[in-house]
Amino acid sequence: MTAEDYRAVEPFLREIGAFQLEGFRKLRSSDIQVKEGGSHGLSVVTGYDVETETRTARFIEDHFPGDSFLGEETGNVRRNTGRYWILDPIDGTSNYTQGVVYWGPSLCFWDDSGPKAGWIYMPAVDEFFHARRGEGAWLNGRPIRSSKVTEYSDLCTVATTSRLHRKMKLTAPAKHRILGSVVVNLAYVATGSFAASYARAHVWDLAAGILIASEAGAIVDCSPAIDTLRPGDMVPGAVPAITVLARANRDLPSLESHLVTAG
Repeated sequence: MTAEDYRAVEPFLREIGAFQLEGFRKLRSSDIQVKEGGSHGLSVVTGYDVETETRTARFIEDHFPGDSFLGEETGNVRRNTGRYWILDPIDGTSNYTQGVVYWGPSLCFWDDSGPKAGWIYMPAVDEFFHARRGEGAWLNGRPIRSSKVTEYSDLCTVATTSRLHRKMKLTAPAKHRILGSVVVNLAYVATGSFAASYARAHVWDLAAGILIASEAGAIVDCSPAIDTLRPGDMVPGAVPAITVLARANRDLPSLESHLVTAG
């Protein structure tokens, strides 16, 4: 895939972002549905999630014919299993339905070696993240790098998920943020705003964020390992959950050493 191929994605996602932002400003309770979320329990979905996925699948089919597509809402369209586009139409849908600004589409191009290119757009704050494997990461066209912090303290911030407290306790001596979007957490590790993050989610929640954080210099540990995952084998409703621990650099200890079973 050439740089010219990639250029078509940003204007499309910005168009999608404008569509989602319009919904964010006028969303009604009747637009929100509750769904079973598997390992996540109950979650919510809106018509904007579904319409975004429909438009993105059509965009991929038009611009990258023959490529496969995996989406959170509509499942797996298998064509060339060595070329996959993986979408979370709105990561942070709960935020979206509750008037919180941290949400947006997350799209990843995945080849036989894993994430190759990733995009995250947060329309409500107009932050557009992009990375390409081996080439770096950018925010609104500017290169970004993760933090150089080497220890946890009250001068740095770490991010986790809203369900962490049900099973684990975080003991790291740092400020703790729960923004309600795992891709936002990873994006802010990439910018250096967060020193580290923890998440347990599905591949569409994480793929673009993992690449963006890694290309910005962060260390991202995944279980199961990213290079063992095969999108072509993923069946809707039975996609494995992935545990992701991201940290700013090799000298900063993983949050794993600061997670203990809640008593």
